Amino acid sequence: MFDIGFWELFVILILALLVVGPERLPQAARTVGFWLGKARRYVEGVKEEVASEFDVTELKRMVHNQEVQINELQSQLKETVSLDDTSPETPEPEYEIIEEEPAPAEETRPKATD
Repeated sequence: MFDIGFWELFVILILALLVVGPERLPQAARTVGFWLGKARRYVEGVKEEVASEFDVTELKRMVHNQEVQINELQSQLKETVSLDDTSPETPEPEYEIIEEEPAPAEETRPKATD
């Protein structure tokens, strides 16, 4: 994380010993360790949030691509349906329907004579 070599760490420890003193150095080391651990946990949390946010962004992009494809398919279907609607009307029948009124029925009752 900090890319510190052995000699750099050695110089830091010597300076800490001179500044803090041998009596308070263990407590200071614990405090520094505590805050470094807390900082690492915070950085890891931020990394996880960013990674999950990128995942959400990726999912949103995938959903958008699917919506575009669905819209294209819908427009193709509408074009197909509209092409079917422009087809010629139902063809006229080849035979002619003759509608005649039926002839009146003859009376079968005998006529009365006087």
